[in-house]
Amino acid sequence: MKRPALTLIPGLFMMLLLGAGQTLRAEAAPSLTALVYKKLTEAQQALQQEQPDSAVRILQQLQNNPDNTPYDNAMVWHTLGYVYSRQNQLSQAVKAFEQVFEFDIPAGLRRSNHRILGQTYLSLDRYREALPHLQAWLNSAGDDQQQARVLLARCYYALERYQAAADQLQTVIEQHRRQGQAPKESWLNLLQAARAHMDDIRGRIDTIKLLLAWFPKPEYWLALASAYAQLNQMNNYLAILALAERKELLTTATQYLSLASVYLDQGAPQKAAQMVEEGMARGLVAPKERNLRFLAGAYTLAREYQQALAPLRQAAALTSSGEVDVLLGNALFQLARWEEASTALARALEKGQGDGKPLARAFNVWLMLGQSLLNLKQYEAAIAAFQQAASDEERGEQAQQWLQYVRYEQERQRELQQGGAS
Repeated sequence: MKRPALTLIPGLFMMLLLGAGQTLRAEAAPSLTALVYKKLTEAQQALQQEQPDSAVRILQQLQNNPDNTPYDNAMVWHTLGYVYSRQNQLSQAVKAFEQVFEFDIPAGLRRSNHRILGQTYLSLDRYREALPHLQAWLNSAGDDQQQARVLLARCYYALERYQAAADQLQTVIEQHRRQGQAPKESWLNLLQAARAHMDDIRGRIDTIKLLLAWFPKPEYWLALASAYAQLNQMNNYLAILALAERKELLTTATQYLSLASVYLDQGAPQKAAQMVEEGMARGLVAPKERNLRFLAGAYTLAREYQQALAPLRQAAALTSSGEVDVLLGNALFQLARWEEASTALARALEKGQGDGKPLARAFNVWLMLGQSLLNLKQYEAAIAAFQQAASDEERGEQAQQWLQYVRYEQERQRELQQGGAS
């Protein structure tokens, strides 16, 4: 959450000094003594002339004057707090503003002091100390009640009182909507964040929809899709992301790959591959091994083996492991491209796991290699591959059957050749 900005009102203490500060009941501020009025005016002039140190000295000289009235003293401390605030000496400012409440002061000054003191504590991230002052300001606020509610909501949020923050923001937002005015984007974002912390996903969705209505930015479409995914409403999730794709709102590799993963999970591997291809074409999805394997896997699930070849070849060149070569060999095997398949499968076995260890689950690789070699009529090489597969204790029987078949084929071909020769 961004730190709330400290909003100071230039000349506020001069308005009070001149008697302009009034309570909600139109209670007039008491008068200042002539000396204090004069010195406060001098302090104000020094501040306007960018001489804050002079303003501080003038005010400090007034602090211990025995002729001061309680209102004089309160205004001196209030003005001193304002000067410190202008100098960004916020710790000094809160001490001065706190002193104001030591005196019997009119409601107008009390309200003003609660307001500025609450904001100053917020700027110092002293949220527990800010809270009572912001609440007091809200209770006495007039036309600036909305500002009081927003700052109070930020304070509640920082204190992890998310429901209280949401209640204040909802009130302000509804007031704006009833008046046909757009709520501020920052209010809606804070409300969305509060509801996310409360695990109020449906409430968060309603808030994101308001953001989209007033501020139709790409990130809000994606946030809405994410919220639907949390509710496991995958149809809505896909529909929104498809819309985002058409609007070219997808701007990161994570967004493309996430959408591709959902398409894959939903049984649409062709669409998943399309998303990865599009992300790569836009230069967002990097052609690294993991992404290439995902792309090839999507094409394989879609039985688009020809399209799987290019990303598999790229991925195989990027790794010392033979796992990708196995996938490449399988795709070539499915396409009946026996010579290329046998080359890829043999390379996979040679690479192993890339750390000197043999491939895991090598049985299937030896079996495919043997079948590829059999189709090439390379019988001796096929027998050697099936013999390797037959060494698997659990599934060696299947390889033995292939061994019998390849020996039968080898003998049959030999007899055919001898018969032709005679």
